[in-house]
Amino acid sequence: MNKELEETKPVNAIINTTIVFYEEPPKKDTWGSNNIEYELCYNSKTGIVNIYEVGAFGDRTLIRRCRDRRNRGITLDEMLENIQEICNMTYKEFKEKILKGM
Repeated sequence: MNKELEETKPVNAIINTTIVFYEEPPKKDTWGSNNIEYELCYNSKTGIVNIYEVGAFGDRTLIRRCRDRRNRGITLDEMLENIQEICNMTYKEFKEKILKGM
């Protein structure tokens, strides 16, 4: 590997985080689940956070795309702070603050 490449910083950081608010144990003779689950996908190149709702069979539906209030991309440091904050939210707080607006 050449020295120039070894000293190169990442051009993009992609973070995928799954937040599960309710998890139901699998039941006999049933398909899917009733979990309440969301996936947050952050791309540092664009600064955009995509929020997906995870369905009963693991399928994902994009329900929100977030930038900050000034319509600029979110920085990596801001995203890491947001993930920490989201991990301590109640489901009600998540719906009000994240799904309805940031």
